[in-house]
Amino acid sequence: MNDQTRELEQALREKEAALRELQHRAKNSLQLVISLLKLQTGRIRDPDARAAYDQTLQRIEALAIAYRHLHESGETRVDLGRYLKELATTTCATVPGASQVTVEVETEEIVGGLSLAVPLGLILNELLTTALRHAFPEQGKVLVDLRRIDAECAELTVSDNGRGLPPGFDADIDAAVMLAEALAGQLGGTFTSTPEGAFQVVKVRFQA
Repeated sequence: MNDQTRELEQALREKEAALRELQHRAKNSLQLVISLLKLQTGRIRDPDARAAYDQTLQRIEALAIAYRHLHESGETRVDLGRYLKELATTTCATVPGASQVTVEVETEEIVGGLSLAVPLGLILNELLTTALRHAFPEQGKVLVDLRRIDAECAELTVSDNGRGLPPGFDADIDAAVMLAEALAGQLGGTFTSTPEGAFQVVKVRFQA
């Protein structure tokens, strides 16, 4: 091994160490933001303001979980299935009334970097939150499925058997649905929503 090769390897190790440190700081910073926001929760009395506040907090938590999984892996890629399972659990724990809804998450082993994990996690957060808040006055079920379609493509499916959106609710202008569609576009993927039997099914297909 010549001197130039050793220098390049040393430089690579230093860059990797700096990246891990940056990711660790980002994770800690997000956790601090979440803690500070939660301190203010009890001061918000208006129901609409509280709903918007909680949704913002959930989005930040989705980011924090992704960074924590990346840090714990010690690598530059995240186990997407494990990440989405924890994210679904966290989201359900923060939405009022979600305890009466059964949420099942099935995933294949798929890994990806933050540029894939973060948009995918935010998409799941938006779809799951919207379903739990609007579709279930009574008991119901949400199914989350992540699987590979082929060697280059994977698909996230979120299905629910709720009552559908309430009268006057326009999904085309709803911020959560618009954000999920935009994030799917950011991944270079497709976003479709169709009824299948008793379930409303949303599919996001993307390269992975």
